[in-house]
Amino acid sequence: MASKIQELTEKIYQEGVDKAQNQANILLKETEDKAAGIINDAQQIADNIIQEAEKKSQEIYSSLKEELQSITSQAIAISKQKITNSIVTDSSKKITKVLFDDKHFLRALILELVKKWDMGNGSIDDLSLFLSEKQLKELDGIFKSTALQTLQSKNKILFDPSIKNGFQIISNSEGFKVSFSDEDLETFFKKFMKPRIQEYLFTPTENA
Repeated sequence: MASKIQELTEKIYQEGVDKAQNQANILLKETEDKAAGIINDAQQIADNIIQEAEKKSQEIYSSLKEELQSITSQAIAISKQKITNSIVTDSSKKITKVLFDDKHFLRALILELVKKWDMGNGSIDDLSLFLSEKQLKELDGIFKSTALQTLQSKNKILFDPSIKNGFQIISNSEGFKVSFSDEDLETFFKKFMKPRIQEYLFTPTENA
């Protein structure tokens, strides 16, 4: 009898152990599943964050690259402009000085303008020639053409203190003025030389 009671007790105990073990296994499996789900969710969130960060990083890089390229292009353009302006300004000043220091060139230029006026516009008696004081003295002895002697005899070759270098021819009746100051010639040479110098300096050659 005692043995049957012991056997029943052990059976009940074993069933309880087995049931507890089964419940423990179920709980462990549920816990593992939940943990796996949490890990998967966390990994997905982390992947999304990384992808978004990479996307933002690429956008920032592209924006900075475009801005840098724009700044670089502007800097190059400004540098080219400054180089060109420096060369043009320096060259035009030197050319103008050489021309105005050449009294024979200056006389020929004045004479040509007066002749053109006399041929197509009217009498040279209507004209007055204004020079700087320095050039008036230098040119005084070389006015040998009929046209310039006519102006000189009528006291229409005059000194103008506002003219530093160069000359002006004025039509007294019409108020028409032709000005050839050093500033006028420099402006002319700048406009003439600038596109050619830019092309010469910054156009790639075939062998480059």
